[in-house]
Amino acid sequence: MPDYSIRPLCFSHVDLPREFFGGVPIHSGEGVSASPMIYVLVSGQDDAGVVHHYLVDAGFHADKWIHRFGFYDWEPPETVLGKVGVSPEQIEKIFLTHMHFDHANNVRAFENADVFVQWEEYQGWLKALALPDLYTPLGEESWITSSFDRDDARVFGELARDHRLKFVGDDDELAPGIRGHLSKDGHTFGTQWISVDTSGGRYVVAGDAVMWYSNVEEMWPSGYTNGNTYSMLMTYGEIHRYLGGELDRIVPGHDTLVFERHPSWTVGPNEVAEVHVAGWDTSLRPTT
Repeated sequence: MPDYSIRPLCFSHVDLPREFFGGVPIHSGEGVSASPMIYVLVSGQDDAGVVHHYLVDAGFHADKWIHRFGFYDWEPPETVLGKVGVSPEQIEKIFLTHMHFDHANNVRAFENADVFVQWEEYQGWLKALALPDLYTPLGEESWITSSFDRDDARVFGELARDHRLKFVGDDDELAPGIRGHLSKDGHTFGTQWISVDTSGGRYVVAGDAVMWYSNVEEMWPSGYTNGNTYSMLMTYGEIHRYLGGELDRIVPGHDTLVFERHPSWTVGPNEVAEVHVAGWDTSLRPTT
């Protein structure tokens, strides 16, 4: 039976109105809160004792995004992964939950990794980028590209050229015990949430299929989306059922509560959490 360690890693923070993640109007007027930017290290050991490291999402690198949204505490992958004894070169696979810049923009930092993305997601963004100027009156800051870096289309083309881009469908196995589940037209055209089997049961690394725990706990879609809020709601229900209502087994895309509901510590400006430590592994949490 596969057994994975699951470690969410914060690489930056952003201050945004609470309704951005929690939903309107239910969280409107509650002010601004700090939210983490997260990618998740998933580590497993094969029968030969070799450890394999995978990453759910890749974060972003572009300076223009830092300035546009006021991100702070940004750290590069070598610094973030180094906190748990891993280097970017050791990442073998990246499972992208979707292609928004804050989840996909930094794939080039992981030079040895194959990149897995839902076909529905990829073709959806290519169609969106081909829309006429009518739909982008504000240029790149128009709604359709408000969270998508046009330059990433070229990067993904290069990954395809180099046979490192892998298209997947709903419920495909991405690695032993790890599956991608399609949320078609949910947060984006083809968002996927990632299920991970462990000796302690199932976990879900949700990306923005669940931005905050409150999305599922209150059954209320987030305030920002490029998709369909009803489809998002149906995805919440699917994940709820998949986990038998054990919602702490979700790793949301941007919820600071993940570092309160699971063992965590802070290195530099950003947090590290251990959602599950595999039987073959040992906790990396400092003892003092």
